[in-house]
Amino acid sequence: MIRSLQYVSRAKLLLFTGLLGMLLCLSSCASKAEQSPTLPPMIEARATSERYNMQLDFMKHHFSGMLIVRQLPDNEIRILATTYFGLSLFDFSLHGETFMVNSCIEPMKKEKVLKLLEGDFKNLFLSSSRARVKEKSTTFEKRISGKGFGKSVYTLSEYADGNPTRVLIKHPWIRLKIQLDRLSSIDN
Repeated sequence: MIRSLQYVSRAKLLLFTGLLGMLLCLSSCASKAEQSPTLPPMIEARATSERYNMQLDFMKHHFSGMLIVRQLPDNEIRILATTYFGLSLFDFSLHGETFMVNSCIEPMKKEKVLKLLEGDFKNLFLSSSRARVKEKSTTFEKRISGKGFGKSVYTLSEYADGNPTRVLIKHPWIRLKIQLDRLSSIDN
């Protein structure tokens, strides 16, 4: 049963972020990824808003909502996540390599959680020399970034208009999975 973040009790939300923070603390010992050639962005941000159905699974906790991505005229990429009931989870900006937190719900305002999301969104929307291609075909691509507790596995599939319609991000050591399924584009 899919439950919105709005209906999850504050205690469960605090437990979720506490566990995530504790596990991410352990990931600080991970070594740097080997230098590899610069890869193009996994998802090309566009001037029109792109919407994604977002599902986040952490251990046995499940959250769902919508991720909206848009490239602004000054090449800033805005990333907004909301629940389906309109609660804003976070609003981030990427301008070059600079990651800015415009707003974020209180339970997610942990340094390790924000660092994890920063790495994921930089790998998704910016050219990266931190990731390497593990497998690739005409309809499927798997990239890996980092090692040990800091390892992230990105699976891109079902391409349309040059962008994948499904993105799966796994952090295997902390049992965190983020799935993005592209919805139809909206103009604005």
